[in-house]
Parts: sequence; structure tokens; C-alpha cells
Amino acid sequence: MDKREAVRVPVQVRARCRSHGTVIDGLVEDVSWNGLFLRASSSIGEGTAAELDLELPGEETLRLAVEVVRIERRGDEIGMGLRFVGRRERTRPLANFIMRQHQASR
Repeated sequence: MDKREAVRVPVQVRARCRSHGTVIDGLVEDVSWNGLFLRASSSIGEGTAAELDLELPGEETLRLAVEVVRIERRGDEIGMGLRFVGRRERTRPLANFIMRQHQASR
């Protein structure tokens, strides 16, 4: 059973994650109001705070505060589950994007 509090929608958008001098470019696979999953070639540790630049189509790039909540490895592929923290992530562009993607995936 899925314990997530919010519906996740599949997406394919670019993002850049930064923490303590490390910069990771990746592809967001899914997003919800609470967080997202970023596929990349490297990762930062669980529990690490970071900033994420999320490139939403048709919108300005959003800068969001995140925390790494899990790391998944499949062979050479690495993914990070990121949870939005603070208040800045509660933006209208993010909410509108999630709504559009959810409707398109139905």
C-alpha cells in the first residue's frame, strides 16, 4: 500500500540540485505537492538539505528548498526522493503544473 499523502504525477523535466558545493543535474520522473523523484548520475546523502532549481515548461525556473529522504540505486542509475521543506515550495506555478500534468495523465 502506498503511504504517500499526495498524488504523484509522471513528468520529464530537468532539475539541478545543489548542496554544500555539489551540483547534480538530473531528470524529474514524478512530482507531487510534497516532493519529487530525481534521476541523476550521482546523489547526495539521505537527510541532506539542498536547493533545487526545477525547470517547469512554460514557467520560470523555481528554486525550492528540499531534503533528501531516500536514495535508490539500480545498476548505474541513481535516484533521489526529495521532500519539499519550508514555505517557498508552496507556489502557484508548481500547483498549476501538477494539476495540468495530473489531468493530462488521466
